[in-house]
Amino acid sequence: MQKIVRERLPKFTKSEVEKVKNSFDILCLNHYTSYYIYKPHQPPSNVNGYQQDWNAGFAYERNGVPIGRRVIIVQLYHKLFQSIGQMSNLQEMQAHSEWLYEVPWGMYKAVTYVKKRYGSPNIILSENGMDDPGNLTFPESLYDINRVSFYRSYLKELKRAMDDGANVTGYFAWSILDNFEWLLGYTSRFGLVYVDHNDLKRYPKLSAYWFKQMLEKRKS
Repeated sequence: MQKIVRERLPKFTKSEVEKVKNSFDILCLNHYTSYYIYKPHQPPSNVNGYQQDWNAGFAYERNGVPIGRRVIIVQLYHKLFQSIGQMSNLQEMQAHSEWLYEVPWGMYKAVTYVKKRYGSPNIILSENGMDDPGNLTFPESLYDINRVSFYRSYLKELKRAMDDGANVTGYFAWSILDNFEWLLGYTSRFGLVYVDHNDLKRYPKLSAYWFKQMLEKRKS
């Protein structure tokens, strides 16, 4: 890092290092997906920038094999939505964001890395989730089985990390409501609750019911 960033990297005196060392109370971690990282075999870029400072390449597949699931085939039907009926026979569903592969084991590796690297700090998962396309029909948006699968698999890996000693004290799904995404605007829906952009009415999706049932089961 010192070689790549050079004079743009602040230098700390010994007293400043001692003052900030182990001074944080909570480490908040946003986690969505994972990449393969590789050495680009090229000199550092002369252009300043966040990704340029990495001086690393990243990929979604290795030897032609994707790092995780991108597309699944589901039957759009569930007893919670019997009034909707058979919305379609079989339909492809995937995360709307092209970078968002479902890689549950990445959650375990990220959390355990933080535990080992920073002396088992207090960790809060401040963001974790996936998005659907904003142009799905209302019934298709409500039956977000892909999101349920995502959360089930990621929370399972988070629990495994906690069983192995990670001090995780909080978790926030991203997000409770469909929101305005900073790059994709309203073309992307991350919410557990569907928001009608015309009248702002809110409708819980299948994933919201899943979270409710999962938490109630945990309490009992």
